[in-house]
Amino acid sequence: MYRKYIKRLLDIVLSVVFMIVLSPLFLITAILVKITLGSPIIFKQEREGLNKKTFIMYKFRVMDFNYDAPREKRMDKVGKFLDVYKLNELAQLINVLKGDMSIVGPRPFIPNDELPDISIPKERYLVKPGITGLAQVNGIRQISHEDKLKYDKIYYEKLSFWLDLKIVLLTPIAIIKYRKG
Repeated sequence: MYRKYIKRLLDIVLSVVFMIVLSPLFLITAILVKITLGSPIIFKQEREGLNKKTFIMYKFRVMDFNYDAPREKRMDKVGKFLDVYKLNELAQLINVLKGDMSIVGPRPFIPNDELPDISIPKERYLVKPGITGLAQVNGIRQISHEDKLKYDKIYYEKLSFWLDLKIVLLTPIAIIKYRKG
């Protein structure tokens, strides 16, 4: 019941509440991106979601479009700050409202991305991808792809209201604990 109906209802309610409560942060972030990087403010990228269906994921832009430069050189101080504290991810609340993503779930992969030679469990595509997830609260960028996939499988197997609530509550702590920069 939770997985099929209540989770989606909670996603809609929470994303609307978060967008209202965090609207000043959205506005400040948009202004900072516009001032430092110009337009577009929102970065759009194709990702794989539920049942491997592709969708366009939104993020606040954190770097310029000079693809010849390494990632770190493409970000200024504002971009690094937004990236480290995951403020660039706030735009994904739009994806949640659209139904492409959930507040909690496995992070979506880029289609045809070069991943290490590891087996991707089918379970990760049986739930909507999330803004945050079990892997994120257990290490964000500091765990291996293999460990992320293990957490994705565990999430699918144990998916419940209480697990989602725990992940939502642990996310701000994980962002601070595992930040880099």
